[in-house]
Amino acid sequence: MLADRKGEMELFSRWLDQGSDHALVLLDPRGIVAGWLGGAELILGFPASEAVGCHIAFIFTEHDRDKGFPDHELKVAARDSHAEDSRWHVRRDGTSIWVTGTVEAVRAEDQSILGFVKIMRDMTDHRERIERLENELATLEQTRERTHIFLRTLGHEMRNPLGVLSNTHQILQRLMADERGRKVVEQLGTQVQVLRRLADDLMDVSRLELGKLELESQRVDLRTVLQDAVQAVTDAAQAKSLKVELLLPPSEMPVQVDLARIQQVVLNLLGNAIKYTPKGGSIWVQATQEAHEYVCRVQDTGIGIPPAVLPELFQLFTQAPEGREMAQGGIGVGLALVRQLVELHGGTVQAKSPGVGKGSEFVFRLPAVE
Repeated sequence: MLADRKGEMELFSRWLDQGSDHALVLLDPRGIVAGWLGGAELILGFPASEAVGCHIAFIFTEHDRDKGFPDHELKVAARDSHAEDSRWHVRRDGTSIWVTGTVEAVRAEDQSILGFVKIMRDMTDHRERIERLENELATLEQTRERTHIFLRTLGHEMRNPLGVLSNTHQILQRLMADERGRKVVEQLGTQVQVLRRLADDLMDVSRLELGKLELESQRVDLRTVLQDAVQAVTDAAQAKSLKVELLLPPSEMPVQVDLARIQQVVLNLLGNAIKYTPKGGSIWVQATQEAHEYVCRVQDTGIGIPPAVLPELFQLFTQAPEGREMAQGGIGVGLALVRQLVELHGGTVQAKSPGVGKGSEFVFRLPAVE
């Protein structure tokens, strides 16, 4: 037993001599330094000759001394036998280091306080990394807010010239008798609608990001929403010779939603399917019930989605390189809006694709109403 005890003491002694990562400070009941061991001198810069006999407060910052933290730390340890703390301490050269550690109360057999053992470790690099990341996060948050204010302003400012262009389109429609002129006017109307949808999406996505979009909820049959959306895109699909097939269950699918916003979700997904499916392709819109959710799928035989893009597809301004040439007026806002609107209704949305050239599938789920 004596040999074991001797071995333990030798091990501890060698740890004190060799250890540089941890400072071991022995304190009397008043907080006066009685031992300055381990890596104390290396970490804090004070030699034992200057530290022993001083109150432990000398390594605390002036702010923490004014707040009474040195004595408070000892009081907590005396009450709970243990105190954990992470704070800035001051080295001998005046620089600050972030120290994390513990204070343990050492008691006699009658439970009176014999003193304290304070163990510290320099974690300045770790703390500085955290602060740097926190600053970067704050900067990103400010940039994000400015971006959405810009988007909302841009969408608003686009409405005035769009109103003029829309009125001009209607006047030209009534006045134009030449067939070639009518086709030009029709193209003008199509592009005005593209710009109008873009302006609306910009304003909506900025409101959603800033939490300023309110829902006007009502009970509707999801099948009716899907039927109306398919009917609305019939002309666009026929213009590209696309076959659109709607597969719905025979029974009602009641949901509690903002009708206009869910129509926006479905039209965005159908619009994307039409936009990115080459002429002669097919699109399927399906709906079913799984447990307490209604599941809607929009599938197509379009250009597909690269695997690397899938995880970021619903982020703002994300577009697959393969689709940029086919996207007329698209800047990667529509799917971000889809995700936010579906999640605002308590649902989820997901994109799937076997790969480039192999089509894609978008699935959104909404809570079913009993």
